Amino acid sequence: MIEIIDAAAVLCLFFYLALILKKELHMLQLNSYFNTRYIKWYKENFRPRGDVIKALAVLSCVLFSWWGYWFFPAAGILLSVTGAAALLKQKAKKKLDFTKRAVRLFTLSLLLSAAALSITFIATQNTRYAALLLAALMAFSFLLTLLSNTLIQPLEKLINRWYVNDAKKKMNSCPELTVIAITGSYGKTSVKHFLQDILSEQYSVLITPGSFNTTLGVVRTVREQLQPIHEVFIVEMGAKRAGDVAEICRIVRPKYGIITAVGPQHLETFGTVANVKKAKLEIISALPAGGKGFINAGDIAPGDIPADVKAPVVSFGAGKDADYCARNIVYTSRGISFDIYRGGEKLLTLETALLGEHNVSNLTVCCAVALTLGLEKYKIEKAVKGIRAVAHRLEVKPLPNGITIIDDAFNSNPVGSKMALEALKRMEGKRKIIITPGMIELGAEETERNYAFGQAIAANCDIAVLVGLQRTQPIREGIKAAGFPEANLVTAKNLAEANNYVKSIMQPGDVVLYENDLPDTFNE
Repeated sequence: MIEIIDAAAVLCLFFYLALILKKELHMLQLNSYFNTRYIKWYKENFRPRGDVIKALAVLSCVLFSWWGYWFFPAAGILLSVTGAAALLKQKAKKKLDFTKRAVRLFTLSLLLSAAALSITFIATQNTRYAALLLAALMAFSFLLTLLSNTLIQPLEKLINRWYVNDAKKKMNSCPELTVIAITGSYGKTSVKHFLQDILSEQYSVLITPGSFNTTLGVVRTVREQLQPIHEVFIVEMGAKRAGDVAEICRIVRPKYGIITAVGPQHLETFGTVANVKKAKLEIISALPAGGKGFINAGDIAPGDIPADVKAPVVSFGAGKDADYCARNIVYTSRGISFDIYRGGEKLLTLETALLGEHNVSNLTVCCAVALTLGLEKYKIEKAVKGIRAVAHRLEVKPLPNGITIIDDAFNSNPVGSKMALEALKRMEGKRKIIITPGMIELGAEETERNYAFGQAIAANCDIAVLVGLQRTQPIREGIKAAGFPEANLVTAKNLAEANNYVKSIMQPGDVVLYENDLPDTFNE
């Protein structure tokens, strides 16, 4: 009977270990499979990760290995079942994507665990030693995931190289395809979707879906979605380190390149805005002589253009001295109207339901590209009028109860947050409410930028609900320093608690801005 309980305990604890490793894999995936980022995240989040059930399960394994009393393996069974149930019930904002890579990595971590347990049992013929090993594997599941990720790297590199070469072959089979590359610190996804809406008036257009803006995301799009019918391929290119954009350009070989904006994003990896700018300019350096580059006049000066650039480069901007310039910007109850000029010539008169001056800039470059590709002006004006906000990017959602939601939850940065607050201020409404966890990945500037964000919140909002007790401290200090009423400043532990609070105070006519929504790796 004791042997059966011992064996059942080992099996239950192994199943619990598998779920723990699945959670570790999820966190590794959210850190882009980079061991260095995963280690940094683990150090910053070690204390909040304390799990009483897991700790007790580890203790039960240790006691099980020392004493043969039936109580300890029985406790291990109960704790593993309880812990497994808790992990299965957990909900993630962005679920683990079981890609082929994730499956390979998860399988390897399980095989390593099973092999170690099997060897231990065969060598000792005693389940108690297996229980002791299970305790170590659960306690150091983080290290097991790191080890698995390190061991599998050579295989992943071979697989990725094959995928990249296959994508290159497919691109070579489409010589007539016009490729438009888009990069920037922010605005990439919006410009991608706006440009698709405009160019679809005349061309068959393919875009990289969702946030497929990494090398492998672009490669996957090419291999799985590119068809002979496509005439234009719009490629969003993200970058977290130097060389990322250039690597994607070598695969898709763009003819046109857009830099939407340059700002303090991903400073944890780039260090300075100057390095960010240099990385974004890789897209201009990759263009052929017959192509054209489009740069934001507010962020990039002519002197910033590398000497090796072959293609002509033009600038765009909203209310700025640029080659393609948005002027006569008027905010109305229906959105924004403005004109686009090149030099002294008025090219287009546009109306849009979009909010924010940054979207005026985004539409300006889209129209500049469309004109370059030969679209007739009336088609452009018609398409712009029908464009709606991209999901979670200053998306206005009127509710039946008289509440208006401004959903800007996809991400946040110093420029975007400023634009979102300006849009909130311009909206007609009884009270202006913001729900935000603040801005991240700003490196050494993060505290200062969030403090300034807090002061801007105080100037534009009636009620502020901050999400996260620790991370929002600089925002809270900025709000208080601006003399904001403390009764209208609330800090919630998580988004669910913030939503429940706002629901309890909402009144018809209120306008609620959701500014950023951090992934699960930033849970406190």
